[in-house]
Amino acid sequence: MNKVSGARVRTRGVGLGALTMFAMAAVGARVLGARVEDAATGSGGGQVANGASIGPDVMVTAITGVLNYDSATPPGASEPIDAFSISTIACNAGDAALDMIETSNQHAALRQGMFRLKSSCFEQIGTSWVKHVFPASNEPGSCGLVCTNPGAVGSELRPGCTDTSSAGINGDRTNTGRSAEVNAFTGFFPYTIGAVPAEGSIAQRIQVHHSDLNLTQNAGASYFVQAHYVHPGDAAANNGENNATYARVTMRDQGTGTFDARITSPAINHGMTKPAILAWQDADASVRVTNARVPGEGLFILASKAMNVGGGFWHYEYAVENLNSDRSGASFRVPIPAGALVRNLGFHDVDYHSGEPFDNTDWTHSVETDAVTWSTTPYATSANANALRWSTLYNFRFDANVGPAPTTATLGLFKPGVPAAIPIDTLGPALGFMDCNGNGVLDACDVNCAAPGCAPPCGGSPDCNGNGIPDACETDCNGNDIPDDCDVASGASADCDHNGVPDECDPDCDGNGVPDACETMRDSDGDGVNDCIDLCPFTTPPGACLPPALVTCRLGLGFCIANYPRVNCMAQGGTPVCGNPDSCENVPCPASPCRDGCLPGDYDADGDRDLADVAAFQRCYSGASSEPGFSPPGQSCLDSFDFDGDGDVDLIDQARFDLVSDGPRN
Repeated sequence: MNKVSGARVRTRGVGLGALTMFAMAAVGARVLGARVEDAATGSGGGQVANGASIGPDVMVTAITGVLNYDSATPPGASEPIDAFSISTIACNAGDAALDMIETSNQHAALRQGMFRLKSSCFEQIGTSWVKHVFPASNEPGSCGLVCTNPGAVGSELRPGCTDTSSAGINGDRTNTGRSAEVNAFTGFFPYTIGAVPAEGSIAQRIQVHHSDLNLTQNAGASYFVQAHYVHPGDAAANNGENNATYARVTMRDQGTGTFDARITSPAINHGMTKPAILAWQDADASVRVTNARVPGEGLFILASKAMNVGGGFWHYEYAVENLNSDRSGASFRVPIPAGALVRNLGFHDVDYHSGEPFDNTDWTHSVETDAVTWSTTPYATSANANALRWSTLYNFRFDANVGPAPTTATLGLFKPGVPAAIPIDTLGPALGFMDCNGNGVLDACDVNCAAPGCAPPCGGSPDCNGNGIPDACETDCNGNDIPDDCDVASGASADCDHNGVPDECDPDCDGNGVPDACETMRDSDGDGVNDCIDLCPFTTPPGACLPPALVTCRLGLGFCIANYPRVNCMAQGGTPVCGNPDSCENVPCPASPCRDGCLPGDYDADGDRDLADVAAFQRCYSGASSEPGFSPPGQSCLDSFDFDGDGDVDLIDQARFDLVSDGPRN
């Protein structure tokens, strides 16, 4: 179900292919990602032992669609900006109801973002205001729990129940507020509705610069979106760390000055309760991730990667996401050994927009004798300085002529309090006399008794690459007790793309033993999605998935214009709807007539819906699940003919199928 101003309406235009996979996931598996290390920075958590949840616990179980709002160049911008919104399926996995009250701040606030992985750099490229979410539709199904009293739309999301919002609803500016008003750790926000700034259709939505989307400038890049819920009741129950979920999207240039983002195959949308930063590690096993909590407050997540760039230099890449800390980040410090050469320092952030009060000035950097440091304007100087605030991700990078080793970075906090900074374990330039494997022997002595000042016991740890670091402390993605670079140098592991990572650790979506980066992408239907992750590799005719040119445009409450150009509707802040124009039914139009890249109804995968598909429909017909003798249809039947997503193939689906049947194309 969906909701607008308390009304219950049907959700349309949202592909639910991802939902099946998420429904099978164990609700207890809410720890933030695999291979994540917790820094010893204090208590807090939001994770309850044995998967049990106390109190209300909202999580995003699926992101099922993306809507593009065309582009604009607002005053002061140097290039066009595209705007997006995403559809969400949220579930209350707790044991108490979650308030969704319209007239107070006792409801959820949703923030949306977009991210890009390019050349081993994971960056946030877009963010939104917050969308106030209410009421709750209380549908069954997406988190594997029994929904209490399903189907009753109201002012609470009941335990085990689901609440679905289409991309059109989440992109509607009717109930939006500034992210600056939200304390993501406590869940508190004043319930205020912000006016829509003069930025046309891009205002308040996820804004992304064209240079970050241009497929020529960003060849080989992967894109992701994140949905992040904040709720005061959820935070009070200490369940605030499983509220962000990411999904991968495929970016396509529509050739009209705008870009189209589509959810990729559900098979790789495995980001439930994982914030977007963990998508980097999911795509690259050599990335190290550490959780760092502010004592008594929120959570930061640091991801890092070190790469040998040749000539005796290593590149260090860091991404820090502030999940829910209200104190925010003000500085980032990485230790370096005395005498190290440092070059190519860089910083990347995401722009605030549409009247958010925050400054967008880049952080400054400095190279000291023992550290590299980035920092923003202090809180005492400006409370609206460009701090690393909740649900945003910033990047820090440099090259050094020293190889990597475990180290401890320092994240300075923006708002006053104790402590003023927190340590985070990560990778950085080796500092020389360290004990990375914790055996009580300094690293230099551990690998070489001839090092200055060494005395027995020493020389007990192998150092296959002669960099002065025990092999046990270096990256070993395949777990064979040999550092990755020695695996590659010895020929024990191939490295076809020369990225320093053994091929068996690189992404290989078709499982043929050849990394994706080393083989030509097979794309039989030319839709930009690799066959091995394309649910419909042969069935998407050119142009079949484009949104309709003419729609019924809903402008304000109860006022609709039939057969109105979609582009004009979006530019005027309207919502394309596909209900009866006479009643102005608020049923958002699908962003695409396709579902997961497929033409619903094309059972035989020949690119049309003809008599052969009619015969298949008759074989698949099961009747409504409420009828006596109902026999559940197979998954292939549901994929092709379950138009309304209710788990059967019945007369409603036949009416939809008859409407879209088009006969053979040849």
